[in-house]
Amino acid sequence: MNFGLHHLFFFDRRKWILNLWFLYSLTIPFYTNILDDSVNKETLALWYYFRWKIETYFKLLKSSGFNMEKWQQTEPIALFRRLLIVSYACVLVWKIANDNSKNAKKIREFLILLSGRLIEKNKEFTYPALLAGLENYMQMLDLISMFSIDELLHIRQELLDIIGFDI
Repeated sequence: MNFGLHHLFFFDRRKWILNLWFLYSLTIPFYTNILDDSVNKETLALWYYFRWKIETYFKLLKSSGFNMEKWQQTEPIALFRRLLIVSYACVLVWKIANDNSKNAKKIREFLILLSGRLIEKNKEFTYPALLAGLENYMQMLDLISMFSIDELLHIRQELLDIIGFDI
């Protein structure tokens, strides 16, 4: 048998490497269920790249963000509405993660800080951490709209009195 090593690079508009894939095999049917020999290795790798993006989305829906398996909607329309809302939140997180504007990194750092999540060294963020930070930020905005600054400071002081130390 003769196996090959193939380097496949995917670049963004600035010519930065997005992903590097190593595929080991002689033919496509060896490592995939695609039996069409006309599909080249680059196309196949691109399909897997997009599949991974979909898997990341489902991970956010299921275990790393919205805990979809624990939803208790029984009516299809209620489930559809909730899925629509959380899908929109995922789109927002994707936009934040892929934003290259001047303040994008600062916004991601802010959301990571709000999330309370630990991020591996050499990793700027994770999608679940951005999602958690965005959720906390939106809750903060709700609180600010419901209470005045004086009320929030008064609640803070009452909490300090209860716990006995400054946080």
